[in-house]
Amino acid sequence: MRISNKADYALHSMMYVASVNGKRASSINDISESEGIPREYLAKVLSDLVRLGLLKSTRGIFGGYFLTKPRKDYTFLTIIEAIEGPISPTLCTKPESKRKGHRRGKCPAFPLFDEIKRKVIKDMSSVNLEDIPYEKYYPMAKKNG
Repeated sequence: MRISNKADYALHSMMYVASVNGKRASSINDISESEGIPREYLAKVLSDLVRLGLLKSTRGIFGGYFLTKPRKDYTFLTIIEAIEGPISPTLCTKPESKRKGHRRGKCPAFPLFDEIKRKVIKDMSSVNLEDIPYEKYYPMAKKNG
């Protein structure tokens, strides 16, 4: 299973903003450069994160992005599902799927994929932005605690 580039960029953007920990705004240029995300695409991702209420933005010379809640309140699952919707490793675990043979309970592999889905959700729910060792990956995190 692989998450989309958009969800991956959202997750890395959120980690960057969390590394600053509210000490200052995180600019789009800083995020783009640090995370290696094309600026034009990052603008769309950040706009979505603001629209979804995960980030807030401020304008001006010292403007940028801040988390809307404490780091511990953002799980990897929260961020990824905000961008991609509910986790579903295969069509037969998507309740809304209309494809013949892929409706819940009619797929012979449903119990196996459903177990995988539950494990992925549990694991992604157990990791939050507070758990990241930012000082190891972001030099400015040492200064910003």
